[in-house]
Amino acid sequence: MTNDKKHRDLCRLAATLQKLTSSAQQVARGNYDAANNIFQITISEADMPELRELAETLGLMSVKVEGREYQLEQILADLKKKKAELEQSAALRTENGFLFCSIVFLLCIYAIALSSLLFAGWNHEGTEKAMTLGLTAVIFTFVGIFIKYNHHPWATWGLTWKGGIRSLWESLLFSIPVALAGITLKWALVRIPASPLFGHPIFEPLYPPLMVAFYALVVIAQEIINRGFLQTSIERILTGKYRALMAISTASLIFAVAHLHYAIPTMLVTLLGGFFFGWLFHRHGTLVGVSVVHFLLGLLFIDILRLLGQ
Repeated sequence: MTNDKKHRDLCRLAATLQKLTSSAQQVARGNYDAANNIFQITISEADMPELRELAETLGLMSVKVEGREYQLEQILADLKKKKAELEQSAALRTENGFLFCSIVFLLCIYAIALSSLLFAGWNHEGTEKAMTLGLTAVIFTFVGIFIKYNHHPWATWGLTWKGGIRSLWESLLFSIPVALAGITLKWALVRIPASPLFGHPIFEPLYPPLMVAFYALVVIAQEIINRGFLQTSIERILTGKYRALMAISTASLIFAVAHLHYAIPTMLVTLLGGFFFGWLFHRHGTLVGVSVVHFLLGLLFIDILRLLGQ
């Protein structure tokens, strides 16, 4: 009986070791479900502590290997995602950089042409405005083609209604002090005898509705170009802590250059307005509020108060 029992124990031990070896080999090949067979041995071989301990050790090792492999798969997936994002960002920077340089090139040509006309004594307001509107139309066309054929979401360029109501109310709230300052300035100027506006009414008659509607279209085009595209592109091209400030400043300067045909005070106010509009756009990420405020303030200062654009 003793020999029979030893023989049965040896046979069972051999079968268990074979089962352990087979399960461990399956785990090594990546079949982690085989670890369940190893843990079953810890129960079925309860009267063989050494074998049970070996099975527990192999089972825990299998679980750790599976966990580490899963972690590595997640890391690889994250790396692939980051790689795709970096490639997309690099492509977007290249595209934005090319079009940004093209717009700066057009602005330089515009500034040179306008300066040449002024140097030659050709100071005709209609010609200057036609050149500026033509430049705006050309740049707007370039930007429109770029946005359409590069398949980026419209929200990338601020062309979204998301957050539009909030941006509208906040933009109107921030613009109230600016409007009050303009009205106060006009009120003072019409009472100073040496002022060219002496004796004028504070609120001038409105331009024809067709001109007001045309101005609204110009404002929308300017905001899409300067804030929606240029400011966004510059911020994506640059890196560092102050890239948003640099983007707002550069887009504001370009916005001011497009008003070279006006007087210096108008250009300076346009530059300050560019900073204000750029800050609003950076704050909200949508062109809804900034476009409405640009139109209203422009209408107030250029048409109703006649403080700018002269």
